Amino acid sequence: MSRTAARRAGVLAYSPRSRELIRRVLRALGHSPLVFTNLDEFLALGPGAATLDLLLLGDVPDTDSQGRDVAACARDLTGSAVPVLRVPMQQQGRSVRQRGMVGDRVPASPRYFSDLYRVILSFLDSLGFDSTPRLLVWERYAFHPTERIVAFNDEELKLDAVDFDIALELFYSAGRPVAASWLTRMLPAGEHGANWHRIDNLACTIDELRVALALDGANGWTLEALPDATYRLANRARQGGQPSFARTPLAAAPKRRGEVPVADLG
Repeated sequence: MSRTAARRAGVLAYSPRSRELIRRVLRALGHSPLVFTNLDEFLALGPGAATLDLLLLGDVPDTDSQGRDVAACARDLTGSAVPVLRVPMQQQGRSVRQRGMVGDRVPASPRYFSDLYRVILSFLDSLGFDSTPRLLVWERYAFHPTERIVAFNDEELKLDAVDFDIALELFYSAGRPVAASWLTRMLPAGEHGANWHRIDNLACTIDELRVALALDGANGWTLEALPDATYRLANRARQGGQPSFARTPLAAAPKRRGEVPVADLG
């Protein structure tokens, strides 16, 4: 039986992107993340580290500036009873050895939000925690992370990985100016092919998203282009960009566009 209570999850990650994406996934799945930006911050937790329900290591170096094995030091502090998962997001297309941690390998380093969501979802399921995917909902817009689908206006639109992550970042940042440089920073480096083209031509990608998601004010949300390559997703009736969450069955097959109204997805 799945345990549904919120769990205290430690997050140790050195890059802002890794920290923020892991934090968002855990919150979306009903858990309480405690975020640490370096090993010293985590070590300051002291004996409290052993009371964590799980620990996720994002983009951490093998050794820090003091020559310490970051993963091993974190494990020494938590003790063997705390499940640990390493989810580095910078390496592309190769397995990452866990070096004695629970979950011996990550099948491939997650590159995008949906990849990370599925990896963490699988890890939680292996621990017997509640692993029902949840929609991320901003009023009329519902994001389905495992399928990269955005539902709105009684339609469902499947996006590629780059578009989905850009759209999520704009909604999470709703009401605030977001520089194109920040949006690029929140996407994986070293991409190739179509994904690289979408990132390298970010202004065109955002223009296409504005049209595809009808962010023209008709549904309450307006995607504004500001000076100095900056954007703002505005909604006069709403302040802040934190979503609400709605449960959706894991086994449900992806619906086709226009098949399920947003109101029915919760």
